[in-house]
Amino acid sequence: MKHLALTLFAALFLTVTSYADEYEKTCSDILNKVKKGETAVDYAALRLNCARTSWYVKRKQTKIDKIRKEMYAAANEGKHAEVKKLAQSILDLNYLNMTAHRMLSWSFKALGDSVESKRHLDIELGLLRSIGQSGSGKNCKEGRIVIDVEEEYFVMQVMGWKLKRQRTVSDGDITCDLMEVVDSDGNERREYFNVNIVFENYRRNYK
Repeated sequence: MKHLALTLFAALFLTVTSYADEYEKTCSDILNKVKKGETAVDYAALRLNCARTSWYVKRKQTKIDKIRKEMYAAANEGKHAEVKKLAQSILDLNYLNMTAHRMLSWSFKALGDSVESKRHLDIELGLLRSIGQSGSGKNCKEGRIVIDVEEEYFVMQVMGWKLKRQRTVSDGDITCDLMEVVDSDGNERREYFNVNIVFENYRRNYK
């Protein structure tokens, strides 16, 4: 009986390990293609698999936030080479960061490298579209799936939405950030972001 219990435990452990490894493998496979210049990839699969990897869960968000402030300051002063350097340092910590890809595209364009500018713009738009295509955002069940809070604010910035109120709501096993916003035409609207992965990673990071 003891041998059977150990066998079942070993089988369960191997299944869990294999499950986690599959996220790592899929993330790595797609990410390597993107880094090598292939931009026509499945960005939804990239985000949703990488979001569950150990490196993403343990990413240094506080450091990323600090670098982002420095990057914006450099951009305001027209220091394109510095922006490029800082944006790349963010991607070294989190290659899925859309803000960094946007700023890299901008800095490469200013520095006369149209090829690299387009490449990072394509990556930014690919990541952004994968969020938009993940749900209508009209209710929690159809919330747009995000893998970190910064993605929510990036979407709102791109769409020209101004945040009035934010609260967390649930519908069954789905947790959402409900954003009450004013759109670019001055109309009030509600947008739902599915934050299940965000909370899942919080629990993994702080357990």
